[in-house]
Amino acid sequence: MGEDSLLKKVESTIHDFDMFPRDSRLVVGVSGGPDSCVLLHVLNCLRKKYNLFLWAAHLDHCLRGKEAKEDKDWVGLFARKLKIPVVFGVVNVPFLVKEGGSGLEATARQARYDFLEHVSSRVKANRIAMGHTSSDQAETILMRLIRGSGIDGLVGIPVVRGKIIRPLIRVFRKEVEDYCRINNLVPRKDSSNKDTFFFRNRIRLELIPYLCDHHNPRVAETVCRTGELLRVDKDFLNKSTDKVRGKIVKKEKEGEIIVDASAFWKLHLSLQRRIVRQVLEKLKGNLEDIEHSHIDQILSLKGEEGTKLTCLPGKIEVLREYDELIFKKKEKKFLNFFSYVNVPGTTEVSEINMVFKAKVLFKPPERFSKNSWEAFFDLDEIHGPLYVRSRKRGDKFVPLGMKGKKKLKDFLIDLKVPRFKRDGVPILFNEEKILWVIGYRIDDRFKLKKETKKILNVRISSYAA
Repeated sequence: MGEDSLLKKVESTIHDFDMFPRDSRLVVGVSGGPDSCVLLHVLNCLRKKYNLFLWAAHLDHCLRGKEAKEDKDWVGLFARKLKIPVVFGVVNVPFLVKEGGSGLEATARQARYDFLEHVSSRVKANRIAMGHTSSDQAETILMRLIRGSGIDGLVGIPVVRGKIIRPLIRVFRKEVEDYCRINNLVPRKDSSNKDTFFFRNRIRLELIPYLCDHHNPRVAETVCRTGELLRVDKDFLNKSTDKVRGKIVKKEKEGEIIVDASAFWKLHLSLQRRIVRQVLEKLKGNLEDIEHSHIDQILSLKGEEGTKLTCLPGKIEVLREYDELIFKKKEKKFLNFFSYVNVPGTTEVSEINMVFKAKVLFKPPERFSKNSWEAFFDLDEIHGPLYVRSRKRGDKFVPLGMKGKKKLKDFLIDLKVPRFKRDGVPILFNEEKILWVIGYRIDDRFKLKKETKKILNVRISSYAA
């Protein structure tokens, strides 16, 4: 496949999915690998036609040591040749895995999305372009099929989701390699892509080649075509479900949704399951930990007599009472939360109903605010990215005005903070130290000094859902 063919395929994808209007501002995720390299090159070729404003964004996940440094240098050089500004970031993914408890792949993926969103906010971009290809799509669908998934999962990677667009989604890896060769592009190679410890790599390096050799040499194309057919079905089902749900939901308020049970049981099983999923997602905010068995658990209430209750992950209770199905989210005093904080930029942490607004100052304000939800720090003393989390056992910091460390628990007791409020106190920290016990006291090690040159100002307001 020639250069012109790939460009035409990308243009067709941009048009078919209405990815962006003229004069758009795009942040392009660039790892240094072939896919993201070609994506940036192609969008640069289309820059004049669409009058695009482009930024490259590269994140070091702290996973690959010397290779990561070489990746960063390569991306910087490549972007400069194309005269595209580049924004670099570093997130210690192994640290996040340890803190948050999620798997390595999921944590790295979330770190990338958080970083790209941060860069997008910083440069006021209206789209984020990522380099997923048809090959990635085929791998994703096969992974979900093997693990177990319904239509929504077997659709694969969404082509457009909010600000995120994937212009290469109809391009296969072989086409990317050909494009690199024709244009004399020599992208980086990630050695971890050959590590079969990762499930995706086993699909790519073992399963797909086996299926091609023994069953269908164009299996990836077939899988992608199936995903596209399912996407159309999914869109239709979603619209049908929205319409029906609007008729059978009797009452909806925060933390509770009441469904007309007699009307619900008359629906086709497919619509019943989709409505249950939509209601659960509305209450939880996501469908994490919700499995097919939980949906069946709710549907099994039909055959029960009297008032019946079933409990689901995420503190969800479903009560069948006479002619009503009552979905409730039990009140939880405090959540365990953990979030990356954009510096500079805005970060919404919906779990604690807060918005963090961080900016860098080069001189102190004429008058310091007495607001306990605003703080100022010596930026030169802060190393690495910032996070906000719930407090942990053993937390210590140096309260402003003191010299030695104090246990956070003792600090809050001394301030007579009621026991039931202590676990809800948010903590701003970097990878090593607490900066701020939010609402109470900053750490003395980060206070402003006469020699302070750069100031970090963090202001917190309520989150508007």
